[in-house]
Amino acid sequence: MSVLLAAEPLAEDGEQAQRERQRAVNEVLAEAGEVGRVVAGWVRSLAARQAEGRHCAVLERAADAIERAAGREVVPGGDGQLAEELAYDLAAGVVTGSPYAQALPDLVMGERIALVATMDAAVTAGQTVPYR
Repeated sequence: MSVLLAAEPLAEDGEQAQRERQRAVNEVLAEAGEVGRVVAGWVRSLAARQAEGRHCAVLERAADAIERAAGREVVPGGDGQLAEELAYDLAAGVVTGSPYAQALPDLVMGERIALVATMDAAVTAGQTVPYR
């Protein structure tokens, strides 16, 4: 009987540790979602200044994809893979804009580099959560 009583607090401690770990994961996921929203806002500001509507559309889709990839696409226990359409919208080619436009998007070199880095981070976001 004493073994059973001694095991009960251990089970409670394990449950408490599990709840604390889950709370920490939830906080990190919420922070990642917020970062995704901020970065998507920056990409939308790049889109807003494009004279070519096609470039604007490409950048808007990229912003939406960043927000999704940093938020609801990061699923603990998921396979870490993005849907094909989402991965396409996050491709680094977004810095060249629409292939149907006459010129490149209105981006300075630093913005192009930051945009490529942002896209890469968004593509790999789902792979940072452990699979179980």
